[in-house]
Amino acid sequence: MQNLIKTIKPQKLKKGDRIGLVCPAGFITKEQLDKTSNILSELGFNSFFSDNILNRQGYLAGNDKERAEDINQMFINKSIKAILAVRGGYGSSRIIDLIDYQTIKENPKIFIGYSDITALLNSINKFTGLITFHGIVGISDFNDYTKQNFLNLFVNNLLEIKSDENISPKIINHGSAQGKLAGGNLSTINSLLATDFEIDFTDKIVFIEDISESPYKIDRMLTQLLLSGNLKKAKAIILGVFKNCDLNDDDINKQNSLSLQEIFIDRLNNLNIPVISNFSFGHIESQAIFPIGITAEINTNELFIRLLEKPFS
Repeated sequence: MQNLIKTIKPQKLKKGDRIGLVCPAGFITKEQLDKTSNILSELGFNSFFSDNILNRQGYLAGNDKERAEDINQMFINKSIKAILAVRGGYGSSRIIDLIDYQTIKENPKIFIGYSDITALLNSINKFTGLITFHGIVGISDFNDYTKQNFLNLFVNNLLEIKSDENISPKIINHGSAQGKLAGGNLSTINSLLATDFEIDFTDKIVFIEDISESPYKIDRMLTQLLLSGNLKKAKAIILGVFKNCDLNDDDINKQNSLSLQEIFIDRLNNLNIPVISNFSFGHIESQAIFPIGITAEINTNELFIRLLEKPFS
């Protein structure tokens, strides 16, 4: 069904454009909202947000209906040129069945987020064909690499995704491949398995990251993806920086655990497709941005991702 949906590309940004801020998952503070607005202003953009932006219901940014309606209204609002999730946390999967996908198809625009926002990014692309963007949220640190990536992609429309020169990718399987980009946070990806919102990895270049999960849990999630058959259909796999997921305390050490790299090799080496790890994206300062649904090419001899089409109309 997904293959029958026509690709929709949003318009790129220009300085002075208005970016709508939403909280589809966890709640934020006033300080985090101000930080996001200030960063966007520094980059040359204006911010807009609804009265619901600081709502809180336990660990959520207000109730499900409010959070979903904020997203729907941002797409309807003609003055908004892009939509940025201020943070991840948890909660996006609770509202993916409340999103008005027809409205999004009729009002396409840039939608940006990562981590828990993985559920929305891939669901929007799956049910509308709209290219969405994985890589940052409003409270990201926005170091020089991340700022430049933002401007290179959304304003200058550059077609290469390079890792931060201070973060060197590691080759697990050599090779080259072409395919549409899909992926995001591993825990969130697995939570969508066996639902209508499961991400189809058939012939895709799949990018994956996670944070604060023990090595055996990363092993378990990768194994689940393999047993589902989904990951075995991929054309290539790009692993990000799995922050706080390796041998990092007395309970998880070399004597009683595999390292992350050992797990990646053990679980993915036999797929006979290009696989690289330690690419600069995830819960880190230096975040590459991946346009979900865009055809890209990876070659382990070059160690960067080349977009084979522009993400914007």
